[in-house]
Formats: sequence, C-alpha cells, structure tokens
Amino acid sequence: MIKQCALVLLLLLATAACSVYHKELDKNPSFSPHHFSYYDVEIAWQAERTGQMVSLAGTVTNRRSYYLRDLELTVRLTDERRKILARETYADFPTYIPPGRSEPFRMEFRPSPDFAPTHVRFTYIYWLAEEPPAFRQYGDVPYFGNFESLP
Repeated sequence: MIKQCALVLLLLLATAACSVYHKELDKNPSFSPHHFSYYDVEIAWQAERTGQMVSLAGTVTNRRSYYLRDLELTVRLTDERRKILARETYADFPTYIPPGRSEPFRMEFRPSPDFAPTHVRFTYIYWLAEEPPAFRQYGDVPYFGNFESLP
C-alpha cells in the first residue's frame, strides 16, 4: 500500500513539473545576437557600440493566441553592480499585434562615458485583446515580464 501511494505521489509530482513554462535565454557573448523566449513573447536583439552610443535593434514576436494590445518595451543598460546607466522605452508598436507576428524595434542609448554597460534588463508590458474590435473586456489587467542578459 505504501509503495502504491508513493508511486501515485511521484506521478502527480512528475505531471505537475511538466506544466511549468520555461524561459529560454541564450548565453551568447556581449554585442552578439541574443534571443529570449517565453510563453507570451519572443524577443531577439543585437547591440552595437559606436563611439559613445549603444544602439539596440531587434524584433518582438507575439507567441500568444490573442492579440497583444499597447505593447511597451523598456530597456535599461546597467553596470556590473546593476546600477542603471541608461534607460529607454519603446512604445511605437502597432496598437494590436496579431498572434505569430513579429514587430521590429530600435533604441539608441548614450550612457555615461565613464562606465561601460555590462548587462541589459528588459521589461515588457501589454494587455490582451481579441481580434479588434474586442467584444469582451479583459478587465484591463496588464501582463508583464522581465529578464536580464548581456548587451
């Protein structure tokens, strides 16, 4: 009886572990192509340094089955102690991003010349919507996420 209970408990724990979403983040070196993927969005980017400027260009892909409404992407360049050197917000995405569609973004940063950015912290926020115009309201509850990587 104890063996059967232990087996059932083990199977329940194994099935619970299968239902967790996993974040996928590459480990590429700085200033090379990077990629982040989660259940809702996929972000690919590459940073370039030109003199004192750091530019970051990439795409955001909607991985949900609903439209993303009013997506905002905030990027912070930080040093090794996670002190913010520069911050930009990109909100020039279309109002509605359909499922499976990618939208480009580009940001320009001018960090202090005394410090070199060692990390990039992304934060994104959006609302869900049905095919526009939406027939149901989702209560205007925002969905958001964040992650940190190399520039």
